[in-house]
Amino acid sequence: MASTDFILRSGERLDDLIRDGMKIIQRPDEFCFSLDSVLLAQFASLKKADRVWDLGTGTGVLALLLTSRGARDITAVELNPVLADIARRNVAGNGRAAQIKVREADYRRHRELFPANSADLVICNPPYRALGGGDRSQLTGVAAARHETTATKQDVIAAAAYLLRYGGRFALVQRADRTAEWCAALEAAKLTVKRLQFVHSRQGTPAKLVLLEARMNGRADCAVLPPLFVHDDHGDYTPDILRLYGKEVAD
Repeated sequence: MASTDFILRSGERLDDLIRDGMKIIQRPDEFCFSLDSVLLAQFASLKKADRVWDLGTGTGVLALLLTSRGARDITAVELNPVLADIARRNVAGNGRAAQIKVREADYRRHRELFPANSADLVICNPPYRALGGGDRSQLTGVAAARHETTATKQDVIAAAAYLLRYGGRFALVQRADRTAEWCAALEAAKLTVKRLQFVHSRQGTPAKLVLLEARMNGRADCAVLPPLFVHDDHGDYTPDILRLYGKEVAD
């Protein structure tokens, strides 16, 4: 059962996190989680005994959602001190301090800060756009979450590869039009994509997102899962999406 002991500061709001009655503190001028975090938290292969590292945890949303699936050993890394503070309060407010440790750190300095081969699963919702790609927000926190201003694709992959044990898994979500680029970069770091799922706004439209899971030193075979459709023809969430949010759906 989630706690109701949340400490809010100026400019913050308390939102429902859907799963397990959890709530989450957010700041619109920094970054607010969206459906992609929910998709990734449910997509990642997870065993309860896994040692999990969440790179760029933000407000802690992925780490919190993973605890609803049974994860009990999560290190959540965040560079932005404002977001790291919010993540700590979200962990405490939801009574998840025994499962999640928030570290304010720069994962680009992984070799000097973190133990090698210490993760069974690394999870990350990295920026979707390279520098120079698309309009950049004037809000520093939002810009860092959307564009590779503080961490590039190579930075993310290097940190994941360093942390993972042999056979460990790296799960991420990215724009669908960057699928080939990310798969090639992962393969170059000996991270072989083993599971892949495209996410579409609705049937008949191009994929918007791709969910990827790679394995350290894995064999070259990949399971392409059935596509996920977010909305039906009426604009409502599909049953698959409602189930991800923990909603009961009639057969």
